[in-house]
Amino acid sequence: MPVIQRLLRVLKASTLQISWSFLLLVVLAHMGSSWALFAMVGEKMANTFTDWLYFYVVVSSTVGFGDFSPQTVAGKWIATLYLIPGGIALFAALIGKATVTISNFWRIQMQGKGDFRHLSGHTLVIGWHGETTERILDILKADKGLPDEVVLCVTKEMSNPRPADLKFIKGESFSNAELLKRAGIESASRIIIYDTSDDRVATVALSAYSLKGKNAHIVAHCANPDTAAMLRRTLPGIECTQALALEMLVRSASDAGISRVVNELLAVDRGATQYQTRLSHPPAGATFGDLFIQAKNVCNATVLGLASSQDDVDGSMLNPATDRPLQDGDIVYYMANTRLSQHQLGELLSEAR
Repeated sequence: MPVIQRLLRVLKASTLQISWSFLLLVVLAHMGSSWALFAMVGEKMANTFTDWLYFYVVVSSTVGFGDFSPQTVAGKWIATLYLIPGGIALFAALIGKATVTISNFWRIQMQGKGDFRHLSGHTLVIGWHGETTERILDILKADKGLPDEVVLCVTKEMSNPRPADLKFIKGESFSNAELLKRAGIESASRIIIYDTSDDRVATVALSAYSLKGKNAHIVAHCANPDTAAMLRRTLPGIECTQALALEMLVRSASDAGISRVVNELLAVDRGATQYQTRLSHPPAGATFGDLFIQAKNVCNATVLGLASSQDDVDGSMLNPATDRPLQDGDIVYYMANTRLSQHQLGELLSEAR
């Protein structure tokens, strides 16, 4: 073992620049040439591939079980001068290369130096704020209808807080386009921006909006309604959330149980919750009332409202009139125990008339 440890230290640096393909090629060449030499002198361990592979690994790893050993004088010299030195050196090189590869991969994952441009359809969370961000990540993971891939992008000096289920990117500034690109912003499906400062939220939102893909949806949390209104005017399609604790407090005082309703609607790990989907070519003449009845009868889902691309972002979309016609591209907001599939939605539309 001390011999292996010394070889590892010596070979670690030299194997950094050697590719896996080249190293494996050298190992196969040494294994093949050793087998040819042993077969030429009639050693029995070279008679079958299984015995030879077993013998080669046992010798190269210095385990030395002793059940196979050279019997001829020529075989002993081949083992002494060629098989043992070469096998041990290559085995140590493989261990050194594997150690370096694993440590580099772990360092990249923990220190946020990776690159996730290859991801598609993932969720990008921008900013880290302790327990609040932890809760955001927990909610994302609890929603089984979302992709498993979540990328956290930060500028704080920290390591990956959840290496088991979270991809991690770290940089100097969110204004740096390269940082957001490494986080896969160009191919992300949803982008969540949270910060304790509205000014930072606005800055990050402007940076992210210019880089996001065509179909990505950005959600930003703003404490100030004016900031939210400014972002909606400036960045069409962005969705801004605001804290409604005070509103919920007053409404619950007037109508008991309102807070419970809101909390259950927002929860993704129990009971019914809110979802949305887009209509595609609804039947001619179908109305909101038709969809409402069929959704309840077929899928036990309650349709809450509709919004079209022409609707004002601050306009009313809940509880529309029953004769409101369904249009191609309408967004349907509904409450259900699980997200409706496109097949289920198609069935609703086909039966809506």
